[in-house]
Amino acid sequence: MYRNNPLADNGEANQKAVVSVGQKAAQLLAVLVVFTMFVSLLQYWHGKDFLFFVVLFLVPFCFGWALFARRLKRYATIAFRRWKERTKGLVNYFFMFLGAGLFVEKLSHSSLLDVLAGWFHTGTEHAVWLYAMIAAYFFVTSFIGFHPLVSLTLLMPLLKPIISLVPTVPLSIVLICCSLSTVMHSPYNISVSLLADELGVNPYRVGRWNISLAIAYMAEIGVAVVARMLFHR
Repeated sequence: MYRNNPLADNGEANQKAVVSVGQKAAQLLAVLVVFTMFVSLLQYWHGKDFLFFVVLFLVPFCFGWALFARRLKRYATIAFRRWKERTKGLVNYFFMFLGAGLFVEKLSHSSLLDVLAGWFHTGTEHAVWLYAMIAAYFFVTSFIGFHPLVSLTLLMPLLKPIISLVPTVPLSIVLICCSLSTVMHSPYNISVSLLADELGVNPYRVGRWNISLAIAYMAEIGVAVVARMLFHR
């Protein structure tokens, strides 16, 4: 439609913009590398969890880097404004995760997990069957209302006795694929909830629309690909 319209020659301006973006990206990459190395060294020296040091040193590291880059005042102004905006609704997440933690802790002592543990242990004899059970587990718990992280927290104690009996890389791929599939169909997922709100429909209806896609994703990517890795290694 607009092929005959002349374009202004902004080649020099565009080149400067590209160089500026490249410099900013390089600086961001340097920050991430330095922070990751810093946290990894602390984890190695003290033997604590990696995420523990990330949470503990993220804010001091950011202020230190802003001081090094001579942008401390600007960073403090923006960070404080964003902090006030983002912390208004954190009380809801606090009670949500507190309730989820209490639920997970109590459920871990119930007999239901013993039954599931027996099923998963039986599945170690046939890896594809084990991966199919993991996919079904995430599929069912997503419709009950479990967040993928909560489902994964409940699943890990069940898989701990059998991790040494199955290949770890295919198992990791299955866990990632099956937990991510809940983004498509779980009515309690934020993406499905937002889409349902925009369309003015029930979130379960959106989940029903995407069930076939989620099942195909888990079957083809999470199970079939891993099964091929096992049979052709």
